[in-house]
Amino acid sequence: MQRIVASLLLLTVLASLCSALVSTNVPLDHWSYDAVDKLANYGWIDSAMLTTKPISRIEMARHIGQAMYRLKQERNPPGVLLAIVERLKKEFGGELALIGVLDGSYGNTYLKPVEDPYVKYVYARHEPDIENIRGDESRRGSNYRAGFASRAVLVDRFAFYFHPEYMDSSDDGADVDLIEGYGKTMAGPIEIELGKDSLWWGPGRHGSIIMSNDAAPFTMIKITNPQPMQLPWIFKGLGPFRAQWFLTELGNDRVLPDTKLSGIRVNVKPHPLLELGASRVVMFGGRGVPRVDLFDYTKMFLAMSEQSANNQIAGLDASLLVPLGDNPLLRSVKLYSDAAGEDEAGALPSKWSYLLGLQLNDILRTGRTDVRFEYTDAHEVLYLHSLYTSGYTYDDRVIGHHVGPDARDVFVQLSHYLTDDLVVDIGLDQQTYNRSTAVQPKRNCLECNLTYFPSSNWQIRAGYRYENGDVLEDDNHILQVQLIREF
Repeated sequence: MQRIVASLLLLTVLASLCSALVSTNVPLDHWSYDAVDKLANYGWIDSAMLTTKPISRIEMARHIGQAMYRLKQERNPPGVLLAIVERLKKEFGGELALIGVLDGSYGNTYLKPVEDPYVKYVYARHEPDIENIRGDESRRGSNYRAGFASRAVLVDRFAFYFHPEYMDSSDDGADVDLIEGYGKTMAGPIEIELGKDSLWWGPGRHGSIIMSNDAAPFTMIKITNPQPMQLPWIFKGLGPFRAQWFLTELGNDRVLPDTKLSGIRVNVKPHPLLELGASRVVMFGGRGVPRVDLFDYTKMFLAMSEQSANNQIAGLDASLLVPLGDNPLLRSVKLYSDAAGEDEAGALPSKWSYLLGLQLNDILRTGRTDVRFEYTDAHEVLYLHSLYTSGYTYDDRVIGHHVGPDARDVFVQLSHYLTDDLVVDIGLDQQTYNRSTAVQPKRNCLECNLTYFPSSNWQIRAGYRYENGDVLEDDNHILQVQLIREF
């Protein structure tokens, strides 16, 4: 293990000697992901590859630049889409200038000490368990949060990001935590990141089989190519290509302390309407388990090692956008799937779990309304292992889909822009547990969230969530309000 880390640190040092364009990542809860996804589903961005997240601010700017170009070719675009593009231009104006889409200059060294400061209030009748929010924990009663981000770039070679947060709840008192914080550099087209950050692999919105942000961000080393590249020779037909690799340690609060987790993901876009991905993660090592050297590590990723000595999960995913031409009811349909199985040495994955999704884009062709359906079926042994009995978890939360093993999740979401600056998301979710047994308890959630942009410098988020079901002692009511100042 030490050899692996030493090699990676050497690579980081060498990378810092190479001049390349670098930028921080866009946090997974940032509003721009939904905005760019909406523009892509409208047909304005055919190069977007959003199934591996987070993406860099430079990459986000590239997508926005393409949308701006397509907007100029539209005769009568919906006003709501014009408003979305204008907000994106303001948020990523510096990066758009850096890549030459907007006029202006953007220095190769800068510091933004305070970005998007916010205050947040959460009230819950009973202790809530909200999925896909980086493992954030709230207590019964009132919860208060406040935070901000800082980011900097040094001579176009190094980028730094820092996100602290103050938390105060009625039960636990006050605390300050570092939510995310990392540094990164570039070696040609390759980006190397060290620090604490979230990951999301797959096309799902409500969950992902192998990697989601239901758990807290990892403290890791990550290597990726932030801008898709074209492969040479016979692989040219695969289209734009992205790859990502990471290595982290899952901490001491486990049956096997110091367990390591590593993964690799590759996704390609052979057609502007089709994106394909393949992912693989391996849990290995830990206190009392034989050490892993570079040769053993390679064998694990080639599925040549014994399954009893490590926990391996591998999967495939696909996303297909189907334009509907002049159909007056619907502009396009997106179909997507995400499947993963327990990997076995020398064989293909087995005991598959899967997620299926359908998204109806631009209902009635006003640019305002989209509907999404997701169905997830998790195998009874998913995330479980005979040696790593703490499961596929980090800080007691599932690293993959929040529903966990031996469960089913049905999710429906309506997104509608009431005005150009006010969007409402209404979601229905039913989770069914212990599906391999006679008694199958359920949990039902109804959620309504509002996002309002009253001006170019402010954002207000508000939400209400109602939960009931067999797994809860009593019905739960959760209220959230967040105010963000955008600089």
